Amino acid sequence: MKNSKKTPYKFVLILIITIILNACGSTNTSQGAATGAFVGGMVDGWEGAAIGALVGGGVGLMADSAEDKKVRQQQKDRELALLEKSSVTADKKTAFRPTKSNELTGRTWRVISLIDDETNTKGFASIILSFQTNTKVTTLILWKDGKSETFGETYSIVGDALIFSGKDYVTNSKYSLDDNQLIVVAPTFQAVLEEVE
Repeated sequence: MKNSKKTPYKFVLILIITIILNACGSTNTSQGAATGAFVGGMVDGWEGAAIGALVGGGVGLMADSAEDKKVRQQQKDRELALLEKSSVTADKKTAFRPTKSNELTGRTWRVISLIDDETNTKGFASIILSFQTNTKVTTLILWKDGKSETFGETYSIVGDALIFSGKDYVTNSKYSLDDNQLIVVAPTFQAVLEEVE
């Protein structure tokens, strides 16, 4: 029978070594579990490997979560910086005109779901639409390869119709607004957007 007084010391030893090894590298949950199992197996055989896998997996999960939060914050900062640079309101032709107001005026939205019949938006990481008071909407697309694209269109609202138009096109769509969620349905796409605060 094993000495039960040594078990807490083995656990602490497995924990310390696993944390140190995982801190040395960029670790995810599976790498953490593998490292912990290896260390635990070296310290206390199969029982130690099981304990080490649990400890290492937990450490890896914490590293995964912290990295995800960092990536989300970087993307948010990048979106905001690009939106500031893409503002069309600095142009006197598109200056602030408060008389052209509607329920989308002055609000910014991020696409959270997109079903698109066209293939030109398949590789996006994020799409942001900013509705301005002068019937202009600025769209910012962040592509998965790190590039970005910004373009402006005019928009108008008639009842539940949201109409986008550019130099050579007009897109008629239906929209509905529910608190901080905007749903847009057009002949070639359907999108769900959440408000960016």
